Amino acid sequence: MASESEEILIEDSDDSLLDIKELNDLEFDIPHVAAPSLESVLWDMESEEGSDSASLQSFQSMTTKFRSMLCHRILQGVSTQLTSAGERVGAGLPTVITNSLKYVAIGTSHGYVLNFDSEQNLCWCCYDPNFSDQGAVSALAFNLDSTRLLIGYERGFISMVDTATGDVIRKMPDAHAPQTAVLHLRFTFLNNLALCGDSSGCVFSLSFNRRLGVRSWDSKCLFSGARGEVCVFEPLVQGHDIHFLSRHILVAMATLSKVIVISIRPRLKVLFSQPLPRVSTSLPLISWQLVSVGRTFQPVLAWGRSSELNYTRVVLHATNNNRVRLLPLRTVQLNYTLTAMHWLGTRHLALLDINENLRLVEVRTQTELEILELGNAGLVYSSAHFKALAVGGGVSEAFALAGERACYNSLSSRGDQLLVLGTKAVHLIKLRTWPERLLYLSEQGRWAEALNLAAEEGMNREIFTSTLLKKYLENLNQNTVDKDSLTAAVNCCVKLNKTDILCNELLEAVSSDQSNQDWYYTLLTDHINNGLLRTTSPAVAQTLVSYLEKKDSQALENVLLSLDITCLDLHQALSICKKRKLYDAWIHITTKTIGDYASPLTEFLCELTSDNHRLGNTILVYVSSCLAGLGYPSGQIPEKDVPRAKHEVLRCLETAHSIKGTEDEQSYPYMRALLKFSIREFLNVVGLAFTEVEFSGEMGLLQRQRLVQILMQIVRPPEFSAGQIINLACFITRLVTSNNLNIDEGMLDVVVRSLTDVMDQPLSLRDHGEREQAWLDLLNAGKLRHLSSDDLLKLALDSRCYRVAEYLYEAHNDYSNVLTCYLRDPVRKSDVFNYILNYISDKERCVEQQFLVNFKDLVAADSKKTSEIVVEHFPELVVQLSRIVEGTPDLHHSFLKGIVSSDMKLPPELAEAYLELLCIKDRKEVCGYVQVSSCRVEEALKITRKYEVHPATALLLEQGGEWMEALELLLQHDMVDDGVSLCIRGAEHLDSDGAQKLWLMLLQHHKSTKTMSLRQLLHAAAPHVPPAQLLNLVSDASFGDVKLLLQGMLIDYVHDVQVFSTTLRLLSKDLHHELAKSLCLHGRGVSVSCVSCRLCHKPLSKDIGNEQSIAVWGCGHCFHVACLKMTETETACPQCRMTASQIPTRKIFGKKHASEAKTHARPDLEGHF
Repeated sequence: MASESEEILIEDSDDSLLDIKELNDLEFDIPHVAAPSLESVLWDMESEEGSDSASLQSFQSMTTKFRSMLCHRILQGVSTQLTSAGERVGAGLPTVITNSLKYVAIGTSHGYVLNFDSEQNLCWCCYDPNFSDQGAVSALAFNLDSTRLLIGYERGFISMVDTATGDVIRKMPDAHAPQTAVLHLRFTFLNNLALCGDSSGCVFSLSFNRRLGVRSWDSKCLFSGARGEVCVFEPLVQGHDIHFLSRHILVAMATLSKVIVISIRPRLKVLFSQPLPRVSTSLPLISWQLVSVGRTFQPVLAWGRSSELNYTRVVLHATNNNRVRLLPLRTVQLNYTLTAMHWLGTRHLALLDINENLRLVEVRTQTELEILELGNAGLVYSSAHFKALAVGGGVSEAFALAGERACYNSLSSRGDQLLVLGTKAVHLIKLRTWPERLLYLSEQGRWAEALNLAAEEGMNREIFTSTLLKKYLENLNQNTVDKDSLTAAVNCCVKLNKTDILCNELLEAVSSDQSNQDWYYTLLTDHINNGLLRTTSPAVAQTLVSYLEKKDSQALENVLLSLDITCLDLHQALSICKKRKLYDAWIHITTKTIGDYASPLTEFLCELTSDNHRLGNTILVYVSSCLAGLGYPSGQIPEKDVPRAKHEVLRCLETAHSIKGTEDEQSYPYMRALLKFSIREFLNVVGLAFTEVEFSGEMGLLQRQRLVQILMQIVRPPEFSAGQIINLACFITRLVTSNNLNIDEGMLDVVVRSLTDVMDQPLSLRDHGEREQAWLDLLNAGKLRHLSSDDLLKLALDSRCYRVAEYLYEAHNDYSNVLTCYLRDPVRKSDVFNYILNYISDKERCVEQQFLVNFKDLVAADSKKTSEIVVEHFPELVVQLSRIVEGTPDLHHSFLKGIVSSDMKLPPELAEAYLELLCIKDRKEVCGYVQVSSCRVEEALKITRKYEVHPATALLLEQGGEWMEALELLLQHDMVDDGVSLCIRGAEHLDSDGAQKLWLMLLQHHKSTKTMSLRQLLHAAAPHVPPAQLLNLVSDASFGDVKLLLQGMLIDYVHDVQVFSTTLRLLSKDLHHELAKSLCLHGRGVSVSCVSCRLCHKPLSKDIGNEQSIAVWGCGHCFHVACLKMTETETACPQCRMTASQIPTRKIFGKKHASEAKTHARPDLEGHF
């Protein structure tokens, strides 16, 4: 194989048998191996998965789980020869595999290395009896041009083999740390430089030289395991031909704690370091690949551990082109745990999890494309090598634990192929190319997937997609049609523009089954409506139109609008459109085919009524589009046809009589029909048309005038309502005031009369507002100068156009009636308060006088806002304003309520008036108002008694101190609940005798138990009445009535006893604790540093002033008591105070004579007992 693009294409064939001549029969004692049968060879060549006899059924079971991206084969030739070598020469089980552009090498547990070419022929078998004590092969590595193979053994020996002959050309017994197993061997892109990793976690560089025909080697430690055990390393080999990497040798290494990228040449340097997730049972993984980034290729390192995956790329330094740096790209969290990771091509990663599921992941989107189960492959693990069992197991516990599932050397990838080493077979997993995927899916009968794949990527591969569609059509003729595959076939034909297949062969294949044919038409309809299919054959279009006519008229109209006109049967389409009233489709077909833009108006306007909104809106939009030069319902009118379209539509609207008109037909029937349907919308269409270039200039102005004259001739009573006449007048006014229309005085008078005449019919608020605005526009433009101001004002008031009246008042500086205009206008009545607040300080407008004059109307409009204005600006006029609304109780009540809610204190007269209004209109609010009002008590009592508001009367009596009378009133009217509340309040304000009298009166009253049970009364009265009197009152009561009372008394008694006993216990405990603490403190001995007094410096044994006592502090300082009496304080050590030390507070008194011990014993306990 000459290039990487031809990477190990290994097919099973009869040439893959073991070549016996390559081995020495006498040395290995290998018997003759029979050639495989023809059936087995055919199986190997045709089956998607080959297998040995032991696991054929298990691998066949994987087929149903495959999709189409991955191709899984067993290298039957390699597997057979590997098994044969193990059985016949004792080669042992396979332990490690590697591959290059030309060869596949496999090492075994007994030290054998078998090398195969790309045709699965055994090239040579390397085994030296002298190396038999080196144990299993643990690592293999080809150089870049496949001329040398490095072999590492589990007991530390390394050898180099010439791949052409299989001869050992170098032996390296001590190339790395002693008593360690060789775990990894890798060549750099230089043939004379390789790397070695051992079980101690060290990494060594191996340099190879040849001088004077003598081959030599040299070993150098690059990374010591003492700094972190390297689990895996990978040199960057593929990027050596990139300019900025040609001088750099990069190596990625992963320890148990971090991933490191170093540069070996031109000088040893660390370029990148990143911590790894700390998962003790998982090994780190690294893998290089050249990935296309824009127009260049950049090396990308994929690295991770456990469930974390990271991507890092190599780039040039921004300022120094000789330096490289690594930039992180992405971090991905997976939902499974990784054990192996290899690139398949430049866009995909193959990830193996702990359950031996191989997952194909797209790198850019991180989409999991396919899962392949390898659980039955018998994957080879090299955990024994990681534990270094062959050399005594001298590895760390962490290294051994992490290597439990080590399989670095059991998988080998190159390009888009991955070799997996199993215990009984070698598996090849390859990314299928796009044509291979199509072929595989079609052979599996998965037509939906195959056709969808062809639709996605088949635009530039005509041959493959055509072949696939032909195969599918052949399959349809032999088998039944399923909806999924039919959907995919239609989608593929539409996307790849295979209209002939779609409309002929495919339709013929589904025509035998009505349900499939219906589904076919449904799919066509969806693609046509989505704009993906524009043309079909006329026959298909005709049958599709007939089918949709019966099923869905709306879908039919969408299809007719979307399909190319040339596909349709025009007579069929137009007939159905007229029959089904598909106006949009009829207009579209007519205008596109014959270019007749007037026929939609002449054809349908005779059917237009005020209730046919669909037709009316369609015609209005069509007219607007044509006058604007736009196509209907979408697109553009051909530029050469735009003037003709506008002319035909306008001429049709201005036609005096229709083609089929009768003698009694009114003039301008087409325009009249549109005006009757919606005069406002039609005038909007005309207004938009007036902005076009055809209506500009002198001729355009004449055209406008003609159209306006026609409109004025048509829109007249009684055929048109007052609102419609107003709409036309407002439209003409806008044109006149914007100088877009010149009319004579006669026409202007007609417009003004339309605006100013008193209407017999009521106008809507919108029409009335437009009428006022049009009138104001005429006034501002000076078009009504021929009318006097008085006439205009009279007309405005008669027409109830109060905005116009306000404008006229403002123009003449007559502000006395402006407020009235606001109040009479139902739309702007609420704005009157803003007007008052804005101009309340303007004396010229006399807002205060107008406020007083219109006060009753203002209260009726909004009493709350009126009250707020009075409180803020006219508080002194409250009495005067109240008299204005006195005659209207509702307004009076609303006004005073607003004043009270603003917390303004009313005069007593007004407060009493409001109280009376409350008693009439809102009795529930009386009690709350009485509590805060400024009413005189006597007058308030008269009012409440007059209207029999008894709770309010009781509150007033309570405020006057008449508690007994208030309670009697409440009880008299059976308001026991209010009476209980009164008694509770009385207990708070009265003395105990007064409260007791209240409760006794309540309990003794014969009506007290009508609305409340005796039990509830006793419970409420218990805190205020002595128990003895309560028992006397209820001597005739049953035990059930007094049960709760007695229980409450007993519970209170028990609670009080518990509180007293707990308090005494806590007090005694605190006293005992303090006594014990004091005894402990004063019972300790004190070390005295000096036996002389620190003040007088005389011996402590000498008497001072007949005083024989001494004082000793906890700090060890001693003093005569007589000396202490002369200091400022006796509570702190004087010596410590002078040296600014911490002053001890403990003082011990001692006596020189025991006879005087009682005098000063335990002075700190005095006063405690």
